Amino acid sequence: MSSIEQYIHHPPEIQFEIEDSSIHIINWRRLVRIDPILFLLMLVLIAIGWINMYSANQNEDYSYFVKHVLIFFIGLPILFFITMIDYRIIIASAPFLYALSILLLVTVLFFGVQAKGSERWIPLGPVRIQPSEINKIIIVLMLTWYFVKIGENIKKIHWYILTFIISGIPIILIFMQPNLGTAMSIVPITMIMLWIAGCRIWHWIVTVLAGLILMGFIFVEVNSLTPEKIQAGEHPDFLPLKPHQLMRIYTFFYPEADIQGGGWQTYQSRITIGSGGIYGKGFRQGTQTRLKYLPEHHTDFIFSLFAEEHGFYKSALLIIIYGLFLLRCLQLALYATELQGKLIITGITIIFLFHIFINIAITMGMLPVTGLPLPFLSYGRSFYLTCIIGIGLIYSVPREKSYLFSG
Repeated sequence: MSSIEQYIHHPPEIQFEIEDSSIHIINWRRLVRIDPILFLLMLVLIAIGWINMYSANQNEDYSYFVKHVLIFFIGLPILFFITMIDYRIIIASAPFLYALSILLLVTVLFFGVQAKGSERWIPLGPVRIQPSEINKIIIVLMLTWYFVKIGENIKKIHWYILTFIISGIPIILIFMQPNLGTAMSIVPITMIMLWIAGCRIWHWIVTVLAGLILMGFIFVEVNSLTPEKIQAGEHPDFLPLKPHQLMRIYTFFYPEADIQGGGWQTYQSRITIGSGGIYGKGFRQGTQTRLKYLPEHHTDFIFSLFAEEHGFYKSALLIIIYGLFLLRCLQLALYATELQGKLIITGITIIFLFHIFINIAITMGMLPVTGLPLPFLSYGRSFYLTCIIGIGLIYSVPREKSYLFSG
């Protein structure tokens, strides 16, 4: 009998050390786990986001600003509620949540609302939900459940490969919307969580090298195209991207090839950031954004708006605040008392890190435009709730040190 068959017939049990005679699914005393340092950093970023969104809406009816503030007050009770839930119950429900997320991603492909060339939203009355965003959290929970379930078996190649099947299904479904940026965000989550779970180092290194080779191959294939061929619908056989997505990759390497088209956002974003100089033009004094030279300055290019109005010094300070936020998340992961807690916090931290790094790099013209929002600053209700839920899950994890004002 193979090891997989043995596992199916005799699955290993997960042992939890429980102080009480039973698991309390919801316990308000767990609110003491709220880390004040991380909570304060989150509030600072949220306040900056409100100020920035107010400025971004100065030529509009302020509906984005109102919704941006409102989603925080909707999400805050959710954060507290998740904190009070026994996180072992959340992990145990991961397979169900994973199956539900796959169902929603399939539903999007057939019944989703299309916007900006992609079908990403499911309409629910007056609101729309974006399943691909919350799927990031569900992938973290599912991989945590899987790694804890198989334990040391992750060192065996077939269990290692099964990890990529679990992650690969939502990646393919999200890619088909198409939503390249969100699909790619699952890759670093998977790789870092594999490392924390204790996979064999040589398995991990070979996977990374294979990914780098694939990226080089994609560059060669895209480089062989021209803007005319891309607009005509040509694409590499293994990379069925839509023309606007291929143009984003192409204009990243050759921004001057289509400044009025695919390269416009990157070109204008760099001008916007540079025009802010050292001290910025002042609050609500940005011209590139106010005159609408830069599209999507309230969502994907919100950092460009901030840099134009507040300059290099405050932009650097914002990046430092993000850095402190990420470092505190990693510190809490080190304090976690169990492997599953470390996996959850690390996975969520990678979500934040990926979005922060990629978004800011895109606005500076260092990476192709992929449409990834900046946590707590960009407008986007689904992703905002994803961030809030992620913080709640971090708080739900038991830690070794005292919870209040621990350094």
